[in-house]
Amino acid sequence: MLSLSNTNENSIIFSTPVVFIILVIITLIRIYSLFISPIELSVDEAQYWHWSQNLDYGYFTKPPFIAWVIALSTNIFGNEEWAVRLFSPIIHFFISIALWTTTQFAFGLKAGRIAALLWIFTPAASLGSFIISTDTPLLLFWSLSLLFIFKIFKDDSYISASFAGASLGLAFLSKYAALYFFVLLILWWVIYDKGKALSFEKLLVLLISSILVATPNLYWNYSNDFVTASHTISNANLSEIIINYTNVINFLSSQLLVFGPIIFLLYLFIIFDSFFKGQNLSLLSMLSLPIITLIIVQSVLKIANPNWAVAAYISATLMISAYAIIQKHKIFRLITKFGLFTNFVLSLLILKITLTGNFYPIHLKSDPLRKNLGFEILSSEIKKIFDNNEISKMVFINRGEITRFNYYLNKIDNKFKNKIFLKTKSISPGNFYEQNYNYDKTKHKKNEKIMIIKRDLNFENDFANLTNTKFIQKISTITIKNLKSTYYLFEGTVK
Repeated sequence: MLSLSNTNENSIIFSTPVVFIILVIITLIRIYSLFISPIELSVDEAQYWHWSQNLDYGYFTKPPFIAWVIALSTNIFGNEEWAVRLFSPIIHFFISIALWTTTQFAFGLKAGRIAALLWIFTPAASLGSFIISTDTPLLLFWSLSLLFIFKIFKDDSYISASFAGASLGLAFLSKYAALYFFVLLILWWVIYDKGKALSFEKLLVLLISSILVATPNLYWNYSNDFVTASHTISNANLSEIIINYTNVINFLSSQLLVFGPIIFLLYLFIIFDSFFKGQNLSLLSMLSLPIITLIIVQSVLKIANPNWAVAAYISATLMISAYAIIQKHKIFRLITKFGLFTNFVLSLLILKITLTGNFYPIHLKSDPLRKNLGFEILSSEIKKIFDNNEISKMVFINRGEITRFNYYLNKIDNKFKNKIFLKTKSISPGNFYEQNYNYDKTKHKKNEKIMIIKRDLNFENDFANLTNTKFIQKISTITIKNLKSTYYLFEGTVK
């Protein structure tokens, strides 16, 4: 196994000013790419924007921080796509700085510089800088929690414990996956530490301060009958579990692209050794491998998205940075540099895709970007028809459509606020729109005109309250090459 006994730090990869300049330049380039990217908002991004128009302490499936961040940027810069996404590259810059500082605390200055570079070029950070997601603020506050915990190891301070707890509370307000940190920190303390580096009093201060910061969302969940927990349990649907080991292969292979192929393999090489290398590495290991293991189990039982284990790679970045400096095998350092270079190339590819809106020179059978193009053009057509036909409400059939059309129809003047609804057959709400914009649970006025927007011409008679339903127009636009996005518009009158 790898040894940590060699503390030689003669190998300088980059100086501190150079590394900092690289981080700044990469961040500025990514911000610039947001201005000129043709890629429209995804389903989740458009939904988060909608939340940001109605600030609260919680939402149907997520805590509130993502909405707060978007509200801050759009209130300053307007509702453009780049403004919705603006904080993503900025937050990843600060994550790199936090990891740099944390690694410097734990393993030395040069390890810190490596950690900053490793993170800024990981595919997770590269792609995460071009989309706004709940993972991004989660990773920032996760990183800050680790930073202040390592600071506790140095100064044994109640202030550091309070800041660690506050950071963890903010992580919880960003994404409920922060619960992993709560549980695994306590597990590490019971198994490894037992009060040696982190006293029981400091641990208690950390936990109490984190709960205090998370209180607004906890109260919101209580006031809303714990709707998020109910939704999660409903989605789990254990009665429909089918063991599928192919999902494990798919998930693990996806992690090569989340963390980078070479860097992820390096992580697998050192992770088990890290559990037995003192308080710093054992803590990082505990906050990493169990998360990946849990998601692997999830993938066997049902399905797991590639980003579900992304929090594990904060600790993984710190571990690899430490091993690259303080272990004695030069081959490991060489592979780390090669892995960093590979991630750099992948980050350039992601940047190119963002700037141009296409995967060229990669040729895909099914281009996923087609799903994020054309909504703005189609929305302008819908606006004209809506006005010309004196329609009062419009109805969509699925969440993927209502989120994007809601954004592009309301982007400029919010003219269609509370005029857009979702028709669903679900008995209980499965998403934010089914809960809050359910067409069947909305009051309608007699003789008001309703527009129904569908992907096909088959108009099922699901609108029992409508009469004189008829097809009125087809709208279409080219998305990628010869691919078209087409919708069919119908009109009906409330009985």
